[in-house]
Amino acid sequence: MSGLTYDAGALIAAERNQPRIWAIHKRALARGTRPAVPAGVLTKVYRSGRQVSLARLLAGCHVEPLDETRARAAGALLGRCALDPGAVDASVAECALRRGDTVVTSNADHLRALADGAGRKLAVIPI
Repeated sequence: MSGLTYDAGALIAAERNQPRIWAIHKRALARGTRPAVPAGVLTKVYRSGRQVSLARLLAGCHVEPLDETRARAAGALLGRCALDPGAVDASVAECALRRGDTVVTSNADHLRALADGAGRKLAVIPI
């Protein structure tokens, strides 16, 4: 089974204590999977140290850095995409494609479009 990459919608769902994301996260951890969170996603949702539910989710995740190589790969995905989903979604798609992950997302259309532009398929779990 593949790993997981969380987008901003997944982190927002965790902060709002939506049961679906917590069930997904609990199953991932139980099978030894540590979900990835691209650094740009964290930037998009982090507002203060008082986001207790977000901090609890992140404790079980790996925050993927955005270095030059990954930024270029995400930019290349944007360049091949018919839409303009933005840099954060491109970094999510890049992370998931590189790792062979399924994306937990509130924006499946943008992520699939990014993968399609590269001639790849991306599995998603809607949140």
